[in-house]
Amino acid sequence: MTMIKKILLLFTLISFFQINAQVLYNYPKDQDFYEGGKKGLFSEMQKIVVKNNIKPCEKTEALFMRFIVYPDNKVRYVADNDTVAVENNKCLKNKVLEVIKYADNWKPAESDGKKIPAMFSALFSDDLLFNNKGNEGDFVKPVYMYKDKESDIMKFRENFAKCFDANGYRTNADYSFKINFDVDTKGEAGFFYIENQSNLDKFNEMVVKCASNTKKSYWKPGYYKGVPVKQVFRMPIRFNAN
Repeated sequence: MTMIKKILLLFTLISFFQINAQVLYNYPKDQDFYEGGKKGLFSEMQKIVVKNNIKPCEKTEALFMRFIVYPDNKVRYVADNDTVAVENNKCLKNKVLEVIKYADNWKPAESDGKKIPAMFSALFSDDLLFNNKGNEGDFVKPVYMYKDKESDIMKFRENFAKCFDANGYRTNADYSFKINFDVDTKGEAGFFYIENQSNLDKFNEMVVKCASNTKKSYWKPGYYKGVPVKQVFRMPIRFNAN
């Protein structure tokens, strides 16, 4: 399967996941998935670790994980296709899944007065679970590479704009959207989600194509204490009317 076909297949699956399963990619603005937000969840998990005498992993592990909170307050782990990262951090993953079962202050997302399933995500480590204070240099962000040279997010935006052919998509009104994507532990861009996406499939496919890795542009993954970790990027795009 070619890279473009993989990208479009992934985009189709994500769209199906969002629209048909009615699971929000993230929580609506000003809504928390847990009482006290992430800080509240982490504090609760730290208490559970102490209460249950849970021990640290034998080696440094760090893993980005997604969960869905359902209207009945049940929480489920979203399987990660970065299977190498999951396997390399199996101890931490199992520990987080065990601890999170005891957390009970979940807050389902709401829209139009109805509770709906929604995702949340976080980077987990033993430092987080045991409330260890980290150092500024513990986390290293992903680096955008262009022509085998380190660059930055502005070069990514520039390359995205050059790739994107807006001809045939001109409108009489301004149009804006946000593209969300992961950079995984191999530096691959994926798990694309477009906020305020167009109703034109070809337009959305071009958005994904232009945000994906190419032969000339790709990512070096992020790291936590030397362990490769996934990070999410969110980029706003705006088109002005003719």
